[in-house]
Amino acid sequence: MSFTDIFVRPFVRGRELRRGERILGRWAAGFVALVLLGATAVIVVPILTRSDCQDGLVEKEGECVGLLDATAQVPVFKPGDDGPDKEFSGLVKRIAKENKWVQDLWESSKGDADKKPYVKVALLLPFNTDKTGAMTAPLVKRSLAGAYAAQHNANRSSSGVRFQMLLGNIGTDLDLWQPAVDAVAKLSGGGEQTEDDSPLVGVMGLPNSEPDTQAAARALSKKNIPAVSGVLSSPTIKARTLYKAPPNNRNSVAALARYLDDKPGKGKGFLVWDSRTEDGYVTNTKAELLDRFGTKYKLTVRDKSYVGTMGPYAGASAAMAPAASSLCKAGADTVFVAGRDWDLPELVKAIDEDGECKNREDKAKTPIRILRVSTGLTSRLTSESMRKAMTEANVVTLNAAPTDNPSWSRGEDAPGQFQTFFTTITGKAGIKRADLDDGYAIMHYDAFQVLIKAVTQFTDNENNKGKLPSKFDVNSNIGNMTVGTDGDCGDCVRGASGEFGYTSGNGNWPVCKTVPVIEYPRPKDYSPPKAFRTSPGKGGSCPR
Repeated sequence: MSFTDIFVRPFVRGRELRRGERILGRWAAGFVALVLLGATAVIVVPILTRSDCQDGLVEKEGECVGLLDATAQVPVFKPGDDGPDKEFSGLVKRIAKENKWVQDLWESSKGDADKKPYVKVALLLPFNTDKTGAMTAPLVKRSLAGAYAAQHNANRSSSGVRFQMLLGNIGTDLDLWQPAVDAVAKLSGGGEQTEDDSPLVGVMGLPNSEPDTQAAARALSKKNIPAVSGVLSSPTIKARTLYKAPPNNRNSVAALARYLDDKPGKGKGFLVWDSRTEDGYVTNTKAELLDRFGTKYKLTVRDKSYVGTMGPYAGASAAMAPAASSLCKAGADTVFVAGRDWDLPELVKAIDEDGECKNREDKAKTPIRILRVSTGLTSRLTSESMRKAMTEANVVTLNAAPTDNPSWSRGEDAPGQFQTFFTTITGKAGIKRADLDDGYAIMHYDAFQVLIKAVTQFTDNENNKGKLPSKFDVNSNIGNMTVGTDGDCGDCVRGASGEFGYTSGNGNWPVCKTVPVIEYPRPKDYSPPKAFRTSPGKGGSCPR
């Protein structure tokens, strides 16, 4: 801890240096304040040792990381800040209030109906964000909202257990996960758990397919702590107790292949790919696209790479002009992209501005179709300016994703539980319909649903009266969430994105997972095509 940290920061916390203000002046302010307090040593000592990181968090590399106290309403995720990012500070407060309500009802309630034991679940995300970090503030907000909606619904259900959700900050670039995982391990119970133990039974979050996510997942697995990610899609990230709620990249590419079987276009392909090898999502997506379409669409000779702009391995702003010019010269109408959502608008803009693309002979009749794997429809494309650019360039995107909010929120092929989710998240979490398009809220809701299902399967069993599940029980129950044999749900999860389950031998990926292909901009009188569905596993039959 530096001199400034000890003597100055406690008195200037919450603001940056103003223009022209010298650091010496702020030291002087701190010194004067200490002199005024010097007569009372008992007061001085706490000030000298105070940390800006409180409520269970610790300071590391300029961030407050770790596992947040359950009822902290205005935590500080970065020294000197006054609270969380304003984008999601309201949700942090709602979750803290929900956690306190759960705790108070258990500790003070006299009525049998209100007095329910509770378990803890941790949500591990980067609560400090920037434009090149692992997640943007809006993505964190939507992830929080989805998890909160699941918590809210579960706590008001007829089951005999409630849920606290603890927020874990794992750093802007996901590399400061250790304090949060250590705290999770201390709270997770081993062996038989009673109603008074309120154990931590699982983890959600872990958003990106990068080396730090793999390290965190492996550390959780060593402690036998189940983790459910709502958005991981690359098989390169794996651990014994890590489960995924979305389909993997191979499943999503299979959904694109079925779409192209029905609508092959001219058959002239092109591949645009992010060259960052550290990002497991983009490298695995590229490999799957090449394996499935490489020969047919000549993608090994019709391609261009770029350096992506998201995450700790980011390059300069995406330079998409060479890719746009090359794909238009090649006459490509089917463009496969292995890259992050953040970079997609740059490709659309480059196509719209490129002379070769503007003057292509069949521009009016044949759209350039951009095919990719994603969680949903990125909000980066849905602004009025981007829609105009796509229309003028005659570009459409086709996203194979586990969610299709643009259709589902209109009542088109919506899963059975979607309306329940939609009512809660728009009514209780302050989220608008369009905010659901990117799929992050939906998939974090479903990740929590997996843990809720595992916990209530245990507590609903009469033989477990007076007990709560341990992490071992939750792990076992998730692995046995099989679908029925006659088209019924069986022990499966009823999520906002549909009904799905887990079975042995599937690498902890969901079975019977729905994978729609989302077209944007939506044509007039658009009707979504029948969604692809992943295998039910041996002997199973997907719910109808």
